[in-house]
Amino acid sequence: MTLEVIPIGGFSEIGRNCVAVKHDDEIVILDLGLMMDHYIELTESDDIENISGKKLIEGGAAPDINILKDLKKHVVGICISHGHLDHAGAIPFLANRFDADIHATKMTCEVIRNLTDRDRKPIKNKLESHPVNCRFKLTRKIEIEFIYMTHSIPQTVGIIVHTKEGSVAYLNDFKFDASPTMGPKSNIARIKELKGIKCLIVDCLYADKEMKAQSEKIAQQMLYDQLLNTDTDGRAVVITTFASHIARLKTITKLGQKMGRKVVFLGRSLAKYVHASEQAGVADFSDVNVIPYRVKIDSWLKDTRDYSKYLMVMTGHQGEPKAVLSRTLNTGLLRLKRDDIVVFSSKTIPVDVNIENRKKLDDHLKHNRIRIFSDIHVSGHGAREDHRDLLTWMKPEHLIPVHGGMKQLGAMKELAVYDLKYKPEKVHVLYNGQSVKLA
Repeated sequence: MTLEVIPIGGFSEIGRNCVAVKHDDEIVILDLGLMMDHYIELTESDDIENISGKKLIEGGAAPDINILKDLKKHVVGICISHGHLDHAGAIPFLANRFDADIHATKMTCEVIRNLTDRDRKPIKNKLESHPVNCRFKLTRKIEIEFIYMTHSIPQTVGIIVHTKEGSVAYLNDFKFDASPTMGPKSNIARIKELKGIKCLIVDCLYADKEMKAQSEKIAQQMLYDQLLNTDTDGRAVVITTFASHIARLKTITKLGQKMGRKVVFLGRSLAKYVHASEQAGVADFSDVNVIPYRVKIDSWLKDTRDYSKYLMVMTGHQGEPKAVLSRTLNTGLLRLKRDDIVVFSSKTIPVDVNIENRKKLDDHLKHNRIRIFSDIHVSGHGAREDHRDLLTWMKPEHLIPVHGGMKQLGAMKELAVYDLKYKPEKVHVLYNGQSVKLA
C-alpha cells in the first residue's frame, strides 16, 4: 500500500495550482489552474482565450501534466477547490487529457461551465456537483471530503483525500473570517475533528505576515467610508475589483444604492462570475445592469451622457491592456474628466507584468487629474497566525507549503519547525515534479 504526493504546479511558485495524490494504482488530481501573469503575457487578457494547452504548458502558464507520464491513465478523479482561474482556469485546455470526472461545489461547477460550454471549449469530463461539508466515495479505496473555507469566492472548500494509509488535506486557498459578508464561517469544528492527517498541503502566500487575515467586513467598511464621505456629486465613479469576488460585488451594489446611483457591471469576466453565482443560487444581481460584450460596452459608454448617475464596475484592476478599464480609457470611449474617481478595490499582484501594466494605467489617470483610491481591499488568504491555528488544530504528520515563493515557503517552515516543534524532515519545500512518499 502506498501514498504519495506528486507536485505538478504551484510548488515554489504562485499560480497554476495542481497536485496529484497517488494511492496504490489510483491518482486524484487536486486543482488544475493557470499561472495568471504568464497567461496574460501570452494572451494579453485575464479572460479565457483561444490558445492550446501545449502552448500554455510550454509558456509556464499551465501545470505541466506531462510530469505524470504514463500515470495519467490512473487518474480516477479531478477535484477542484474553488473557481479562481489559478485553480480552475486550465480545465478547458487540459481536462480532456484525463479519463476522469470533475468534482466540485455547485458554484465552482458553474464557473467551469462558463469556462468550457459557454466559451465553446467543450470537455468530455463529467461535472459532478457536491455540497459543501460533504464526504463521498470516489473509488473503493478513496473517499473525498469537502470542508467549507472562507475565501474571496463563494463555496471554496478544503479537500481531504481519505485512504486506509491516512489522509491528505489540501487547503489552498483559505482564511478564517470571523465576520464574512457572504456565506458561513470556515468549518473550524470539522478541522478540529479530523484525525490521521498524514500530510497537509497548505497555501502559504502570507506566511511571512505576522498577523491574522482581516475580515471582508473591513473591506466593506473601507468602501463605504471612502466613497460615502467623499464629494462625488456630478462626478463619474468607476470601481474595479476581482470579477470572482461575489461578496465584494454585492457590497458595491449596496454602495451604489446608498449613493443613489444605478450600478452597471462592464466586462465578460464579471458577467461570467455573476452568472455562475446566480445559477448556483448564492447571489442575486437582478438589480444590476450587466454588460458583457465589447460592442455593447462601447455602445453604452458612447451613448451615456451623464456618468454621474451610475456606479460603474469594470474589469481591469491589474491594468490588463485588453480589460475594459484600460482599453476604454486608451481609446477615449470612457470619458473621464478632472476629479472623477477610479477606485481599485484590489491589490496589485506583485509580478512584473502586473506592476508595469498598473503603472501605465495609474500614469494615464494621474496625467488627466483623475482621483485614484488604491488598495481598498483585504486578502482572501490566511496569514501567519491563521497558519499557526490550523497546524495546532489539524496536527498533520507532514507539511507541504504551496502557493508562495521561497520567502513565504521559508516562513511557513520556520513557523512549523521553530514555533511548533516539527522535525525539519517533516516539512517539505518542493518543486514541481519532486514527489514525496508518505507510506
